[in-house]
Amino acid sequence: MDAMTHEQNYRFDVAGYMIVPGVLTAAELAACNGALDQLDARAGRLRWQGPVSNPLVALRQHPVLLWYAQQLCGEQARLDTPLQLVAERTAAEPLQNGGEWVDWSRAYRQYNGERFCQGIRAYWALVDINEADGGPVAIQGSHNSTVEAPQDLVAGCDEMGLVEQVELRAGDLLLCAESLTRGFRPWRGEGPQRLVECGFIGGDVRPSAESMVPESGEAMPGWADELDPFQRAILHNPDRSYPPPVVHSDGAKTWFAEEPGVHHPSIFIRDPDSAIDEKEFYHWDLCGHLVIKGVMDEEWLKVANAAIDENPDRISHGGSAAGDSTPLAGSGVGRSSLGNPWTLPDPHGEPFRRMIADPALVQRLNWIMGSGYECMQCSGFLSGKGSSGHFLHSPATPARVTNHYRQQNGRVYAEYLNVAWQLRDVKPEYGGFVCVPGSHKTAYAMPDGIRTCENEMGLVKHVAMEAGDVLLFLASAQAHGAYPWMGEENRRMIFFQYRSRGLYRS
Repeated sequence: MDAMTHEQNYRFDVAGYMIVPGVLTAAELAACNGALDQLDARAGRLRWQGPVSNPLVALRQHPVLLWYAQQLCGEQARLDTPLQLVAERTAAEPLQNGGEWVDWSRAYRQYNGERFCQGIRAYWALVDINEADGGPVAIQGSHNSTVEAPQDLVAGCDEMGLVEQVELRAGDLLLCAESLTRGFRPWRGEGPQRLVECGFIGGDVRPSAESMVPESGEAMPGWADELDPFQRAILHNPDRSYPPPVVHSDGAKTWFAEEPGVHHPSIFIRDPDSAIDEKEFYHWDLCGHLVIKGVMDEEWLKVANAAIDENPDRISHGGSAAGDSTPLAGSGVGRSSLGNPWTLPDPHGEPFRRMIADPALVQRLNWIMGSGYECMQCSGFLSGKGSSGHFLHSPATPARVTNHYRQQNGRVYAEYLNVAWQLRDVKPEYGGFVCVPGSHKTAYAMPDGIRTCENEMGLVKHVAMEAGDVLLFLASAQAHGAYPWMGEENRRMIFFQYRSRGLYRS
């Protein structure tokens, strides 16, 4: 290949990681595992001891790895961190990295059609790593996050449904953007974990402390000896360790920080009166959808379902929305719907009109869209068992006013929003709403295999919900659709659409 495929670019841009399957042959695997056995290797940097280690040395310069490193980090990509055996965790540890705050030396960004992936981490699986084994985990799309991850998520106290186990087969190559939030669960596999890693960086960014990049050979100029400590701290030093000294100033005097680290001031502080839940804010910005739990109580659910039962003449039966997709076709049954349930004769329209400005919804709409939004339409999705799903649609590209999404200065901007009220449970085996979390930020067009779910690339996620929950999702930015409905009871979801104050009212 001359370049990565469109599917690979989309996958990496949305998720922040990708698996290249079956790179190592059976002979290469046997040689690498044999070398580890003879070295009696422990976690940490692998030290070479003669020819026995040659199969391991070859991993860091494997032609497939080098090719992908250049594709992702540019033609000047270079080996940064040495080859090492990943430790088998025996207890949960905090997740590492993430897109915020931004360390530009390891950041990921798409800008004007150019990819700036400043660093990748490569993992070679020398044994199978199954879902129940523990090992590597990641948060899809977190390399593109512009919101600081909640501490409960980082610490492992609340995974928020976002932490995904990465399954690998022996010989697979896992490539992660360096800024991806990732970590390792305690190892529970039968044998050793046998996961080997190394890191690559772009040609223009700072090497790490353990870098394999050769030293520049430069030296501080002789006259630098005459400088004061602050001047020396700021003058270019080719032998400087990272992080460099922190020099503070109040505009009149300078002083050193007491502790090492990075000082990068912001004029913004969190507003405790914003009425924004920080976990919801992170989840929304990361994924492009949000579930508000238990908004409808039992009585509200009862009257809403009864209103539908009492008006069977208002239910229409249409064709399939699966398009040319075989996985989404179901058993060939068309979808059923209820037009404008808020106009049902009294008292049956009341439970649906009540949804328009429910306080729990308004609280979220205010920080997602800003004031002045309007509710544009209402309909009911009532499909029975075997009804077709819906092909995935509303991708973030090409950019339009209606699919604009941005987070800036602590505010999110969404122009088009869908709100789906669940009148019945939506379990994973039932089907229903699916989406590609993080796709509202992608710079690549949605591949056809995602649209039809014939090649989901591990990106399409089903969202399980309970009766009374409310789902918010980006109408024209996040790729979304539906699996065929397989629940014994008909699907019952009331669908609203909201537009921001900035869109034309047609």
